[in-house]
Amino acid sequence: MAAKVAKGSTRKSKPIVVKTSLNNPYEIAWNTVVGEEMQFILKTLTDTFKDLGLKKVEIAKKPRKSKQVKTRKGNNSEKAETKKESSEATKSEGVQDDPEKSGWTRNDLRKELAIGINEVTRGLEKNELSLVLVCKSAKPEMITKHLIELSVSRETPACQLPRLSENIGPALGLKSVLALGFKKNSDVFIEELKSVIPRIPPLNLPWLKRGLPKAAASGEDDETMEKASSEPLASRKRKHGGSEAETKDAGDIKLQALKVKRIVPNPNKIRKIKKKKLKK
Repeated sequence: MAAKVAKGSTRKSKPIVVKTSLNNPYEIAWNTVVGEEMQFILKTLTDTFKDLGLKKVEIAKKPRKSKQVKTRKGNNSEKAETKKESSEATKSEGVQDDPEKSGWTRNDLRKELAIGINEVTRGLEKNELSLVLVCKSAKPEMITKHLIELSVSRETPACQLPRLSENIGPALGLKSVLALGFKKNSDVFIEELKSVIPRIPPLNLPWLKRGLPKAAASGEDDETMEKASSEPLASRKRKHGGSEAETKDAGDIKLQALKVKRIVPNPNKIRKIKKKKLKK
């Protein structure tokens, strides 16, 4: 009998997991305003906010420590006097603190602005903004990139402005202002918007083109609906194509191939150290 040869266990290498996803073939980027136009926009906005007196005031409240006076058990009169003095002091401090309250100096003007990325996104979604300004110092860039598509779809002028947070933040009494939006139908900032909007370059997205005005488009839609209702069903089925203008617009659009993005999670195969081992 021939001796049996021990065979070692052959370990199969795990296949590399690759996550595939479709990426946008177009490169979306902001149009930055630089030079004299940038200085003009920042100066006009800071001057208007200072003239109107719009600012957020924050008063640091100091913790009040109650003074405990050590007295003997028999001295009840001294305890009563100390309580009266402390109550009078708190009342006087309360009267002094009432006129100075933390918050915005003018709430009516604050309602006409959208400050911060979250407020600006909500305003664009509801189509309430007439101008959007984004600070260039916002990092990572992904937190403000979605505003490009929103502003183009709503046809609101928007741009990236360097030093927006540095100049307008202190003017409004805030630490940072990464995004600023002006609401429509505001009577206070009309002159400022008229002077600022012409200096902002338009954003361009190849798949979102500005078409006809809304009034003309709605009129054409009504006419087509009336014609379709008057025509019989057989004639409607024969018409597969649209109007000549629609075919021309469709011919102008150039399609691009989608980019396939492949991500390998943990390519260096770095293992996580368990917490139990770290404690030891």
